[in-house]
Amino acid sequence: MDQPETFRKPGEDLDDYLVRLGDNFDLYGLTWTTASSLLNSEAEDEYSESKWRKDYNCYLRWKDKLTLKLSNDGEYLQEIHDKTTELLKEKIRLQDQKREYTTTVRYQARFEHLKNEIHKSILALAKIKPLNFQSPAPVFSDVRANILWSDWHYGSDFKNSLNEYNPDIFRARLQRLVSQTIKYIKLHKVNTLTVGALGDFLAGAIHISNRVQSSETIIEQIQVVSEALAESLAELSKHVQQICFINIIGNHARLIPNKTESILNENLENLIPWYLHSRLKDFKNVEICQDTDGYYVDNSFSPSHVYVHGDLDHVSSVAKTIPQVIGVVPRYIFCGHIHHDTVKEHGRTKVISNGSLIGVDDYAVSKRLYAEPMQKMHIFNGDRIEYTIDIPLNRCDVNEK
Repeated sequence: MDQPETFRKPGEDLDDYLVRLGDNFDLYGLTWTTASSLLNSEAEDEYSESKWRKDYNCYLRWKDKLTLKLSNDGEYLQEIHDKTTELLKEKIRLQDQKREYTTTVRYQARFEHLKNEIHKSILALAKIKPLNFQSPAPVFSDVRANILWSDWHYGSDFKNSLNEYNPDIFRARLQRLVSQTIKYIKLHKVNTLTVGALGDFLAGAIHISNRVQSSETIIEQIQVVSEALAESLAELSKHVQQICFINIIGNHARLIPNKTESILNENLENLIPWYLHSRLKDFKNVEICQDTDGYYVDNSFSPSHVYVHGDLDHVSSVAKTIPQVIGVVPRYIFCGHIHHDTVKEHGRTKVISNGSLIGVDDYAVSKRLYAEPMQKMHIFNGDRIEYTIDIPLNRCDVNEK
């Protein structure tokens, strides 16, 4: 059985292998038990020896008849060739389906494993660094506001002629963002704050430039960003009566880098709400909301407000496409993704694009694009924006207190 002739030859398909073994039992000193062991090893399955024996006997039954007919009938030969080709195509299609299914299961398993690991880190962190709820002082007003957080790209590490960014600068800018937000909360006596988290909080791994510039693995990125969000919300919760955190997935955290192969909701940023629910479970004034297929409709305003990331909804067309999906015409659509502060009116809808925390990276420099790091806040008077507040973040560094 261990002689070289019994092994499958390069380029030999499984059927040919079966026929060769069956035709040379005496020469190779095989039995169907030993032959089935060889065939199962190549088929990566556990078929019984009777399966292989019956397959070979079927071949013997039709061998002489088919050989004679094929030699005398060219049309029949072509028909057999065509059918064989179709069977081969179907086999390949089934193999592709199996491979895609296996890939999906593999990513789901990794996602569940990551979730379990993060859960362990939450439990450990809660003991070392607990977040304790503090009731905010009463605010005798009904003023509502929102703050747009997007495109932090934590994990990126670079320095170019226009900008510098690394985890330390990220923390300094986030600290300034939170302190400035608290400043405007107090100034305008904000009662209720909506945090529109518009995605791309991670550097991710969807482009080669991201992988080159990334200082931490994507798993570390999601853990650090989730904790940064939790601590920021905990701090803001001390100053407003109610916070509504809306999580929108971006495109940099998708599990499969290739956009055409990626499934929309297979995205690491879906872990953020789950993390925040665990970390902020005792915060009575913080509500955690999650998007549906990359968008969220805030029906607490009339007309509604819509939050999207922007990779699926371009600023020039989202005012036309989103109403077809949600069935209503929103007053405001808030988005990120493009790293630019823009405001465009489209009939009854105003599309507002947020800036980024990261600023100009190497990719933007290569494309001769420029935008300062900033995030945007809005103060509402009833259902309309009364004040728009730009929070610039390029004037802080790691030494700023």
